[in-house]
Amino acid sequence: MKKLLPGALLLYGIFAGTQFVAQAGEKTEYERKYEQICTTVKAQFYDPTMGGLDWKQISESYRTKVATVHSKPEFEMLMNAMLDQLHASHAAYVSANDAEYYMMLAVRSGDMSKNEIDHIGVMGIRDDSGYRVSGTLDGGPAEKAGILSNDLLLRADGRPFTSAGSFHGKSKSSVSIDLIRGVDKKALTVIVKPEHSNVLGAFLEATKRSAHIITLNGKRIAYIHLWTMANDDFKEAFENELLNKLHDTDGLLLDLRDGYGGRPFGYADLFFRPDISDEEIGRRTHSLRHSGYARPIVLLTNAGTRSAKEYFSYQMKSTHRAILVGTQTAGAFLGAGFFDIGSDGLLELPIVGIKIDGRLLEKHGVVPDIIVAPSNSYRADDAQIAAAEKILLTSIENNKPLPKGLSAY
Repeated sequence: MKKLLPGALLLYGIFAGTQFVAQAGEKTEYERKYEQICTTVKAQFYDPTMGGLDWKQISESYRTKVATVHSKPEFEMLMNAMLDQLHASHAAYVSANDAEYYMMLAVRSGDMSKNEIDHIGVMGIRDDSGYRVSGTLDGGPAEKAGILSNDLLLRADGRPFTSAGSFHGKSKSSVSIDLIRGVDKKALTVIVKPEHSNVLGAFLEATKRSAHIITLNGKRIAYIHLWTMANDDFKEAFENELLNKLHDTDGLLLDLRDGYGGRPFGYADLFFRPDISDEEIGRRTHSLRHSGYARPIVLLTNAGTRSAKEYFSYQMKSTHRAILVGTQTAGAFLGAGFFDIGSDGLLELPIVGIKIDGRLLEKHGVVPDIIVAPSNSYRADDAQIAAAEKILLTSIENNKPLPKGLSAY
């Protein structure tokens, strides 16, 4: 979950679009939520020592600031500034203005048929300057509108941009988004048409849509972007693409950049199984199944490769099954739980510490075999994609995934 940064604070509040002032001696909505967050952190945080921090002192230092909060976005940024003091991944507060809120609801319930909202399929981080895009979902409204990674989204229909609140009730409308692009800070306005869907379901569809075959130097290169490992539907879709559409290729470029984590168990299985074909032929049937994918693999990672995808990256590198290309992963490797805060907020909180082979990935991450800095991510001239393609072609020619003896840590 992306952290949100602190913003300016004012005296009174706007809640659900209506200004309110608490009666004397009565706690505001924000004060009640603040106390609920503080209590939940104290009771549920995975480390009972709080990492040696004085949580009571830290949380109390934010009490007077909460009393002056003016709006939901300000409260959200303030609470995330407080949670940042824990120096732990998977610690964030989100509200119903955020697409991530509905993503968490779907992950928690395991149901991708409910909690549908109007959204544009965009990921990023909000701070005082706006909403910085990290990526857009394949085939989603943001990608179709031409929104790019690293764009700074300022306003939607003239109001401050939020990834869910800006599009409420607008799935059949066109929404204008003002943004800033590039080092020259070019001001642009794009028109986007939101879709109405379950956010987690949109990530699943984007993963399926990303699967395609690239022809390079006479070689067929499979590509798929695994946006998250949230549940078994993603694992099934991943295997289905690799054992069918992408199977008869010379190598695989597996993009793990950005997105979310989940549960990684079983995703690597098809890369270690013998690739045995099973063909059934009858008068009214003809089917062909494969049991595995045995060709060379390059994994793409960056600072947005987090949680379960870090486990998967470590697994593929430590077994020399793939070459990792890109930048170091997030080092966001703790088991998290989701806790309701009021009627329209969720607290993501680490409740379990995890070690892999006796090592901590939290705050360390996985270092790729070959470092390639990001440039023009998810564009036609994506530097990491270009480097990964060259490395994969070499691996195909050598017919071996990685020289032995390299460490995954």
